[in-house]
Amino acid sequence: MMPANFRFTLLLLMPCLNNGFIFPSTSLQLPTIPGPGRVVSHHHNILTAKSTTSAINNKRNIMMMNAAASSSSSSSLMPQSSLASSYAVRIYPSNNGDDECNGLKWELHSLNQWALPNDNEGEGTLALRALSDCAQGGDRTDAAFTLSCEWNPSDSDNPSDPNCVDAWSIHVSVVSSIKEEDVPHELLCVLSRIMVQSAASEIASKQITDRETLLRITLPLLEGEGCQQLLLSDIIFPTEGKSSSSANGGDYDPNSTGVGVRQLFTPLNSQYANMEIVDMVNNEGRVLGSLPRPYVHTWNILHRGIGMIVSKDVDIFEALIDEDDNAEKTMPEVYVHQRTSTKRIFPSLYDMFVGGVSSSGEDAKWTAAREVAEELGLTRALNVLENNQKDVNSEAVIVNPLSDKLFQCTVCTSYNRCVVSMFTYCCDTALESITWQEEEVAWGDYVPYDIVQLAGDMSIDRLMEKGIWPGSSCKDDDCGKDVDGAKSELTIEKLKTKYDKDYSWDTWDFVPDGLLVWEAWKAFLS
Repeated sequence: MMPANFRFTLLLLMPCLNNGFIFPSTSLQLPTIPGPGRVVSHHHNILTAKSTTSAINNKRNIMMMNAAASSSSSSSLMPQSSLASSYAVRIYPSNNGDDECNGLKWELHSLNQWALPNDNEGEGTLALRALSDCAQGGDRTDAAFTLSCEWNPSDSDNPSDPNCVDAWSIHVSVVSSIKEEDVPHELLCVLSRIMVQSAASEIASKQITDRETLLRITLPLLEGEGCQQLLLSDIIFPTEGKSSSSANGGDYDPNSTGVGVRQLFTPLNSQYANMEIVDMVNNEGRVLGSLPRPYVHTWNILHRGIGMIVSKDVDIFEALIDEDDNAEKTMPEVYVHQRTSTKRIFPSLYDMFVGGVSSSGEDAKWTAAREVAEELGLTRALNVLENNQKDVNSEAVIVNPLSDKLFQCTVCTSYNRCVVSMFTYCCDTALESITWQEEEVAWGDYVPYDIVQLAGDMSIDRLMEKGIWPGSSCKDDDCGKDVDGAKSELTIEKLKTKYDKDYSWDTWDFVPDGLLVWEAWKAFLS
């Protein structure tokens, strides 16, 4: 059960500063929005290209430009930040004196350093504040501990043999600071293995031969220090999916096992090393390295995941983008479910999203397709991705009900820190239906969008009244309130009259993480 004093907030990666959010300027991918220019024939399950009016196209372009920003790839040697346990991780390069980088420093700073006077906000708010601040660079002298990683070419066993492997040495050490703080040693061991992977990526970028490369690695163990020898190719694998761009695309091999990553973590915990491997990411959602999933939960490490709204029969963006600016936009119904009372986390709470964690190297769209198939039994998107099906009798291709990535936001709570990539899924009820696992879901149904909107806002209101919502992401003018606190348009009475529903939606309490993504979703649409 979640502690009563938990706090949470989110970072929406968009190119503006608005409504209390922090918006970095280089983190949002240009969204590909389903809708104008593509007309979906649901009954034939194909996508055909048809001309549309310039007015619709212009409106779509405006939406895309408002959401988009420069997404130039940032070098891993630029200042970065991440989160682990109760610490912000400040990441910056070091060099050997000749301007060539051959090392990294990871400083661990207590999140309490970002607490403001009379500030009652919790760890989630502090975490985002620290994440943004540390990514700006600049010197800090208050690190609890510093991890230092250096890499250099190493003498090969037989340099006269042209077939002999290249060799590099990587050394990670723990440097105590003058600040007295007891950082868990296991956490330092975990982070040191992420640093090794960052070093391996830099070594791979320097390679100019086709020979295999041997890495001689020295790094902390739970007791003392240990040495390992691994091949570079075992760590940088798969080549495309494991690069810093893997969060944004690239080839993903679902059968990849991350041999080198597992070998790195085996000395710490051989049982964990055989479990699912996921990615630790930086402040922009770029991959720093991979680790067994249990460590992500144990040390609340910033990682990658997805969120998805499932709509009924009508794509959300087809409803939003209309040739007539004055026409009332009727949003489709979206799927809402209630968790079972036996769930370990958030029992009996509601959620308007499908969500999940991305496996290491897995493209976010594959994660979304996999999660909606596993959780709701909707397999069309997964089938399209797996088979790349085409209609051989025409130029039309099988429509993918899953959108491309729309935006990403960073959600931080005292128990979860995730860079969430957002998608939509249009369920054609003539072709497929939702089925869920009874041990996971107590109830689920398609719910009118305006009911979900008001129910979500009311759930946030209740959290705010209890003092467990930071409030920075939900201003009065955003939540549809008048000065006196009354709902201005979406009133309970109006919606109950409009929709004859027998469920008590005005009492639904939603999963806090989902509400944070919901706030990001509303900001994206606006």
